[in-house]
Amino acid sequence: MTGLTLKEVAELVQGRLLGENGAESIRIVGVGAIEEARPDQIAALDDERFLAAARASKAAAVLAPPKLAEKLERTRIVVAFPQIAQNRVIDQLGLWTLPWQEAGRAPSAQVDRTAEIGEGVAIGAGAVVGARARLGAGTRLYPHAIVEPGATIGARCRIHANAVIGAPATLGDECVIGHGAVIAGEGFGFGFGPTGPVRLRHLGRVILGNRVEVGNHSTIDRARFGDTRIGDDVKIDSQVHLGHNVVVGARTILAALCGVAGSSEIGENCLIGGQVGIADHVKIPSNTRIGAKSGIASTLEEPGDYFGFWAKEKRIAFRELAAMAKLPELMKELEQLKRELEEQRAKSRPAGESS
Repeated sequence: MTGLTLKEVAELVQGRLLGENGAESIRIVGVGAIEEARPDQIAALDDERFLAAARASKAAAVLAPPKLAEKLERTRIVVAFPQIAQNRVIDQLGLWTLPWQEAGRAPSAQVDRTAEIGEGVAIGAGAVVGARARLGAGTRLYPHAIVEPGATIGARCRIHANAVIGAPATLGDECVIGHGAVIAGEGFGFGFGPTGPVRLRHLGRVILGNRVEVGNHSTIDRARFGDTRIGDDVKIDSQVHLGHNVVVGARTILAALCGVAGSSEIGENCLIGGQVGIADHVKIPSNTRIGAKSGIASTLEEPGDYFGFWAKEKRIAFRELAAMAKLPELMKELEQLKRELEEQRAKSRPAGESS
């Protein structure tokens, strides 16, 4: 019989199985969302908002952290990081594989004879590798991806279809570059001459650390001088733009449609919400969280939670939003008070005195 018993799941994820007698022998064949999981599947719970759904779930068991597991009276496996544990189950069950499994070099790929190709590299149909480019061992270049001359890609990277790795780019190991993403395109820099804007030459590089992931159709511009630098384990969602000379610290996450203007610096372990806009030459300290659709116009001096346009410390921004919601009623009350005051003044005037 295929699948895993809950005992085997607990051993796989190094968790602790809690439940009724016989729970160890229950077998699962898949995973699912808490609300949709079947009795032969396992689900993950990592947020208290979904406790009610976890209690009602039909899943054979729920992967949960200690603080949430103690609030459940159903079969559960206690683990520190439920989503990561669920990944292990998915992999063990063989439910996820790379979307492109071909090995070797496709006949239609164009690889310059001076390029350095590591052991076990796979290059898909229509892909292009320029002169003196380097691809580390085990890297996969998907169909129609482009590696420009002189670019360097580390080991075990995945460069998806139609992505472009520009000439001045260096990628660390185990990076993932999404469909249509552009790394080290020319930066958006212009000077004003007698006939209008003139594009300025960009001579710098883009340096990506290890395990960086860049989402579909995102762009990271090469520096004007020096480096645009992305730290280890940074995760960038789809359609994010990072301008020239931007620095992003390790383990920071940027959600979709963020825009970061040139020469700004984001610290480590930051969470940047969707559609956040960050002006040029701004510094954001490590361990800062910025809510979706916020605008950052100037340097943030202290780490914390920020929200709004322009962004303020989150508690202040939320109080202001709450106050603004009350403005229509407050205006009505003010008008009523003005009318009542005028009436009182009229009554208190001596007889015959005009207003």
